[in-house]
Amino acid sequence: MAQFVITPINENRAKRWEKVYGRTELPVKYALPHLACTQRWGDVPVYYLDVTAVPNALLDRLATFEARRTGTSYQEARLAVRREWLIRADECQPARKVVTTPTAPSWQPAFPFFQQVPLRPSRRPQRARFI
Repeated sequence: MAQFVITPINENRAKRWEKVYGRTELPVKYALPHLACTQRWGDVPVYYLDVTAVPNALLDRLATFEARRTGTSYQEARLAVRREWLIRADECQPARKVVTTPTAPSWQPAFPFFQQVPLRPSRRPQRARFI
């Protein structure tokens, strides 16, 4: 699966992102922004933060930020943040694809103990099967 990242449009926005997110490059779910009707901003194009690609510490930080901003409990804000987090598209550069180098095999065996079992050919002769 391809991963896309966005960056802020200017230095002031980069400082704001550094304060809120702790970084200036954020992974997003989709390459193109979607039009969303939000209570806070109205109808604006937004990117969806890829919550599976960021560390849990960042999600907790965003939940704390959201709880303070909206006056809700931390648990409610945490559920909301883990469901989705919107980033305005007009505040950032267009998304770009990240090229990652695999550090481990992309496959994972379903049964790890099979790696320890030696495979040997069957002793029974195979019959030809006709369909």
